[in-house]
Amino acid sequence: MLTRILSGVFLVIAVLPGQYTFHGVAVPPGGDRAWVVALDTVAVFRTTDFGQNWEPQELTTIRALFDVFFLDSQQGWTCGMAGDVWHTSNGGDVWVRQNLGGPKHGSRVRFLNEQVGWVAGGDPVQLRTSDGGGTWEMVILPTPPFRFDSTEFQGVCLVDEQNVWLAAGRFPIADSWTTGQGYIAHSTDFGENWQLVRRDTAFDFFDIHFADGQAGWVVGGDDRNMRAVVLHTPDGGATWNEQPVPPGARYLRGLCFVSSMQGWACGRNGTIIHTSDGGQTWVLQPTFVDTTFFDIEFADSLNGMAAGNSLVVKTTDGGQTWARCFGGVAEEPLQPRASRPALAAEPNPARGRVRFSTRRAGSGPSDGRILIHRADGRLVRALNAASAVWDGRNEQGEVCRAGVYVARMERDGEPARFVFVP
Repeated sequence: MLTRILSGVFLVIAVLPGQYTFHGVAVPPGGDRAWVVALDTVAVFRTTDFGQNWEPQELTTIRALFDVFFLDSQQGWTCGMAGDVWHTSNGGDVWVRQNLGGPKHGSRVRFLNEQVGWVAGGDPVQLRTSDGGGTWEMVILPTPPFRFDSTEFQGVCLVDEQNVWLAAGRFPIADSWTTGQGYIAHSTDFGENWQLVRRDTAFDFFDIHFADGQAGWVVGGDDRNMRAVVLHTPDGGATWNEQPVPPGARYLRGLCFVSSMQGWACGRNGTIIHTSDGGQTWVLQPTFVDTTFFDIEFADSLNGMAAGNSLVVKTTDGGQTWARCFGGVAEEPLQPRASRPALAAEPNPARGRVRFSTRRAGSGPSDGRILIHRADGRLVRALNAASAVWDGRNEQGEVCRAGVYVARMERDGEPARFVFVP
């Protein structure tokens, strides 16, 4: 959907700067390749130079993407709303849909090898494959104890072909939710039977990892105060112990280990924490941003990326320093909602010409310019805001290729999202 639907059709999303939600990141071992997915623009981006440059990839879907996973530089999968699963065998040059339907959404996709994979499906409906995604089977966890009205599976981990772990949380539902929020589930027979290992009424759980059959971690937090939590089991889930986290760590959403000792977790308010001793001590790594990181992945002990609201950051020194490597349209301070003009784009769909207008309540058109960007953040055209019509050409007069474009006010603006399709 990102770069081409039909010839001459422009896909336009009008948003404020900083509205990209990078929700998943994949950094496979070896090389300089990485991928991210953007939740609100239904986009997949690839870098071949470890974040210096990013290019959009063609994936024709209208369903929001939640996660992306690559086994190596070629074999990858992405998942999203309505169980939408896509696969590439050539590094993303071509994406092919493998599944649509089943769970309400795919939160995490993980593969043990080229054949065995799982998608954590939000509610108690999960997806599994044993043939590389040629066929995906629905797996419905028993209800009870995994109730549809209180279980949101967010994380999945495959220890081997039989042992599968799932973690669940329900942010932003507060702890007045009497049926419980945090769940840890385990299957020893490829999902045929399930055990409720832990149910927590204080914490939500969002990601889970096992280094082997015994040592595992789950991360999440308390949505009453956004306190972060890391739980560890040394005995295959028989017992879970809370590990100490730095006071500045906030509500964790993603988890990654490259060995039984080296791991990272990410979350709200720019939180990235690191352990080099299996979680006995966690250290806060400075990111100097105040955004939610949803996913984190490392190729090895030095090179990793984290993806979140409006930006992607990377490190080449194990997280001692983090640098922004992708942010779409640059972030700017926002004005109070009541004083900001609304941006409108029409028709919808648009073929060749797009009309933009901006109005404040009770006033005439706003002044300033409308900036039109490609979905990867590159400026295409600047237009007068009072009455702007885009003819689909860039500043050099060249016809732009079909794809997703982002329109925003130069000074400020209330976001209005429009996807133009045939």
